Amino acid sequence: MVKIDGFMDNYGYGMMGYGGMFFGLLFWILLIVVAYLLIKWLVEQNKTRGGEEKSALDIAKERYAKGEITEEEFEEMKKRLV
Repeated sequence: MVKIDGFMDNYGYGMMGYGGMFFGLLFWILLIVVAYLLIKWLVEQNKTRGGEEKSALDIAKERYAKGEITEEEFEEMKKRLV
């Protein structure tokens, strides 16, 4: 059998040899890590965003406590909201 230089030396791993197999494996590992970190970041963003929402009554209470509205205005808002 005639051996062509470099063609059969890779034992079935194509022209790239073991290095290609290593970089292919490295690519998939990095892809999985990036996907995991992206999903984790999105979940954390969803958790923090959900905790910041306030009801209209909570906002009215804060405005009354800061003195931005009078007691009468607060009571009127409370009647409309409840």
